Amino acid sequence: MLRMRLDQAIAARNSHISRRRARQLIAQRRVLVNERPVAVASREVAEADRIAIIDEVPQLETLKITDDFVAVNKPAGMPTQPTRDRKQRSLEELLRAQFRSIFLVHRLDTGTSGVVVFARTRQAAARLSKLFASRQLRKTYLARVEPPLRERVVIETPIKGKHALTEAEPRGEIAEVQIHTGRMHQIRIHLASIGHPVRVLHAWKLEHESIGAIEAPPPNDLIPSPAPWKPK
Repeated sequence: MLRMRLDQAIAARNSHISRRRARQLIAQRRVLVNERPVAVASREVAEADRIAIIDEVPQLETLKITDDFVAVNKPAGMPTQPTRDRKQRSLEELLRAQFRSIFLVHRLDTGTSGVVVFARTRQAAARLSKLFASRQLRKTYLARVEPPLRERVVIETPIKGKHALTEAEPRGEIAEVQIHTGRMHQIRIHLASIGHPVRVLHAWKLEHESIGAIEAPPPNDLIPSPAPWKPK
């Protein structure tokens, strides 16, 4: 099996990248080999190894970091994990360029911004995955819906035959939403079902005694009023 240095392999596979530039990219931890960051240009790779180059790394907002996990504020439009078309780097890939090991334990839709937690060890990944699956976490979202909500609603419409529970109340022109189940696209499906489709969605708070309270500052157009809206 033919093997060569990583910097040579990058230059061979990408005609527009010189070996010197390849070494710079490797030093910046912008090169992934089989989805893992590599910072050594002399590492040998095989023809079958997958080599990916991360675009300029955007400045991610770190919300909380411990030995067990890292929580970040995911921008809207960025996928949580790699997609099939590979046109855009995912949050998971960007974090792999910064940390030696990262484990996905939950995800947000590409169009949703806000709190995402990644485990930093296999043991922590097992604990956090179980925690997310148990529905013990308190998850609070902010949503811009059209038309705005004017009263608190509780929606229990099943999604694909499975129980789903969503609560939402108005905070000015913004809806504060809590989900008690984790069905795919649950908030969007439930609010659309009562005539209030979601235009912007942000995972605002994630709370549990084992991880504390993690809050992602919302975009300017999703800052809620300090108290629930009440009719005049």
